[in-house]
Amino acid sequence: RVDENDNYRSNEPFMASNGDFRRPIDLAFGPDGAMYMLEYGSVYGVNNEDARLVKITYNAGNRPPLATARIRDARADSLAQARSWVTSDRRYHAKVIREVAGAAPLEVSFAGNGRDPDEDDTMSYEWLFDGNNVAATSSNARHVYTEPGSYNAVFRVRDRAGEWGSDTLLVRVGNEAPEVAIETPQNKSFFWEGEPFDYSVTVADAEDGDVDPSDIVVEYAYFRQPDQREVGGDRLLPATTRAWGETLIAGSDCKACHTVDAVSAGPSFTQIAERYKTQDGAIAMLAGKIVGGGGGNWGEVAMSAHPQLTQQEAEEIVRYVFSLTDTTRGFAPLPSEGSLTLEEHSEDEPLGRYVLRARYTDRAAPGAGPLTVEKVITLRPATVQAVYADEHTGFPRWGNSLSGGKHKSHVMLRDVDLTGIAGFTFGYDAWGVPGEIEVRIDSYAGPVIGRAQYVLGEDALTRAEMDNPVRGSHDVYFIVRQPEPPHKEVMTMKTVKFEKE
Repeated sequence: RVDENDNYRSNEPFMASNGDFRRPIDLAFGPDGAMYMLEYGSVYGVNNEDARLVKITYNAGNRPPLATARIRDARADSLAQARSWVTSDRRYHAKVIREVAGAAPLEVSFAGNGRDPDEDDTMSYEWLFDGNNVAATSSNARHVYTEPGSYNAVFRVRDRAGEWGSDTLLVRVGNEAPEVAIETPQNKSFFWEGEPFDYSVTVADAEDGDVDPSDIVVEYAYFRQPDQREVGGDRLLPATTRAWGETLIAGSDCKACHTVDAVSAGPSFTQIAERYKTQDGAIAMLAGKIVGGGGGNWGEVAMSAHPQLTQQEAEEIVRYVFSLTDTTRGFAPLPSEGSLTLEEHSEDEPLGRYVLRARYTDRAAPGAGPLTVEKVITLRPATVQAVYADEHTGFPRWGNSLSGGKHKSHVMLRDVDLTGIAGFTFGYDAWGVPGEIEVRIDSYAGPVIGRAQYVLGEDALTRAEMDNPVRGSHDVYFIVRQPEPPHKEVMTMKTVKFEKE
């Protein structure tokens, strides 16, 4: 859309759902009717590996359906932690299990789902349990495998035009997966200052019999920031726990001129940290340059100003850049039983995590290869800053804190072990009319396990006692209730401390 003087006004979203554009710089239509787009790549001033020429064609008419499949059998749970992924957003959280193993005969329950982008289309389903022969024609199915071996179970979806979509699951028959457990009498989600963590790792395997403890790999590490490349394994930490400075960088143009460890139009983040990290006042000085712009220290390319950032936000960016050169210890070996002192953290590391993991690879079985199972425990500080919760619906984030929330706003922590928890202490600011914090588990409308009354004030505290002890892992919702007007910005939640029995 342009105005009467041909000045740009707006444009419609182009390929919003399936486009993956890397800084387009030119495009043209070819004589074949296709659009050719030249993409510069992700980073300015370097030899971009993702620079490319893209051909975009319009596929009129029917579009093929999409197929997704998963294993519903409970026997898959032992492999789930090492061989599944977790999909999370505000509405959905589940482990999608894509592999199962067990001794023959092995009965497996499958679930399939088809989605067709053409809304008026119809679909049919097929399961090929051995990867070759159609054996079921419903979206959900069960099958018994009697012969040892590895099988690709294929789920296919076909629309009425004959277009196919498919997904493949792995079934390994003939070897029962080992059972690995990290046993502890303590809570498996949090650590408390000065309290060691006692553990013992047990392994049982139907084919191996007695397991030599020396064959069990046990190790642990402390991470100041969540980093899946370092932690590995299943999804351990929610995406919302990343540092605020990293979030600000992701939403700005910083990466157009800077990378973590390569020189681009500007120096790498690592170079910046190595030069300035030990200098007094460096955080405030560099933040001022980010906001106001500057140049001359690293070459001829000047850094543009970022007046949309506050000084506080710019300082968070600098702190994150400096953290990239922090020394983070890797995993250290441990005996299969012992006690961890948990003394590597500092009080100012709210995202720090102790990770304890145990892994065992069995000795295989006739007709079936070896299986590896890994279990992980991740311990976070018992005082959780609300801004780093998995959800904070109704509480807008502002820097490293949450803004005021209205009636029915909530903070949610996912997969929290409540074993040994006696109550919750909330740090908050409240205005307007006093109200209540309600604690529910498993869903926003789940059972109430505690309530705390809050009064007006800043940097205030209130405590909710557990009505009855609760054990095991649950999603925990902390919901603000204040139905009297005014309803907006009645309070902001700052911290939630999990209190031991």
